[in-house]
Parts: sequence; structure tokens; C-alpha cells
Amino acid sequence: MRYLIVIALCLSGCAESPSDGPSRYQISGEVLLDGKPVVVGTIQFEPDASKGNKGPMTIAEIHEGRYETDYGKGVVGGPQKILIEAFDGNGEPGTSLMLGRPIPGGPFRTQADIPKENGSFDISVQS
Repeated sequence: MRYLIVIALCLSGCAESPSDGPSRYQISGEVLLDGKPVVVGTIQFEPDASKGNKGPMTIAEIHEGRYETDYGKGVVGGPQKILIEAFDGNGEPGTSLMLGRPIPGGPFRTQADIPKENGSFDISVQS
């Protein structure tokens, strides 16, 4: 009977641990479009496989020009393809324009080499 309890405990806690897969880092920072803070939107970090980086993609929300990745679901670090979807913030709740109208010219793309550590990383793109 004791063996069954030990096996059950191991199976429930050993299925997946935070150390599975590549290390992920919590980052936050400012997002500027043409030198002005992005009012509202999303920022997506995708490891750049063409530069030897791999791992899960990360998405964070932008509010009043700032973003922060969720703890445990941050970026893998290294070369990243970055996609920013920016909106004017004049949304109408309950409609398809909850965040407002998309900023013309978007989504905005850039690339960066994100440090493999928790910290701050500001992003600036041009329309």
C-alpha cells in the first residue's frame, strides 16, 4: 500500500517541473512607437530559429506604454523576433474594437537579442 502512495505522489508531482525545457526569464519594459508610448496592445517574443534560438513564444499585454511577462512564462533569451500590435485605446467594451482601432502601419516588427536573465528591456519601433 505504501508503494502505491509513493508512486501516486511521484506521478502527480513529477509529470512536469519548471526545469523542463529551456530557462525562461521574466522581463518588463517600455514600448515606444515613433518615440511615444504605445497606449494599449500586445508584444510577442518568438525565438529566432534562423539564429539558432529555440523555445516557446511569449506574449505580454501593453498598457500605458509598459509590458511585463508573466512569472514562469517569460522569454527564453537570445535572438528574438518581436511583433507589436498597437491600438489607440479608444475602445468600445463588448465590441470587436475593445482595445480601439489598430494603429496604421501595424503590426510592427523588430528583432533583438534579449539577455538570458530577469530584468528590464525597452523596445522602440518606427511606423
